[in-house]
Amino acid sequence: MVRGAKPRRDAVAVARERSKLSSLRRPDFAEVAAQTLPVRRFVARIGVSIPLLLILATIAVSSALGRPLRGGFDLSALVLWVLGTLVLVIPFISALVVMLTARRGGLVSSTALVYSVLCGVVGLGVDAAVLGSDVSAASVSLVSALIIQVVLLAPVCAAVAFLISIARDSARR
Repeated sequence: MVRGAKPRRDAVAVARERSKLSSLRRPDFAEVAAQTLPVRRFVARIGVSIPLLLILATIAVSSALGRPLRGGFDLSALVLWVLGTLVLVIPFISALVVMLTARRGGLVSSTALVYSVLCGVVGLGVDAAVLGSDVSAASVSLVSALIIQVVLLAPVCAAVAFLISIARDSARR
């Protein structure tokens, strides 16, 4: 053997070491996907109904606050209520449109579902606070909730989906 040369190692031993190291680094995505398949199927089945339920809840709270048909029929009050309610359901309508056009159970659809749930939690929390407070402060609370839903949560959910996509692509390589 030449001085300074490294001795040859058994190829089988090297392969064992590599498999041990690779199994310690990260889980196999195929195994994780197989283990979560029933849950993902259930979420894919009921996923579209969640934004619909949140739209109905927002309309119910909006009608409880605005009472569009109280004391007679006023067309201008009804139109204002409809426009205000449409503004409040924008996050849920957008999530619903994305979920209906994206691949069912895919990353985009799942991200839209998570976005819808987060917006629903924020919206229903604000709605509950508004119902218990002064009606004159309701518009400020509802608009601030809409800003949080559209300006803050939408980019965060999109960024997380982008990072998940990058991680999946790098794991496949």
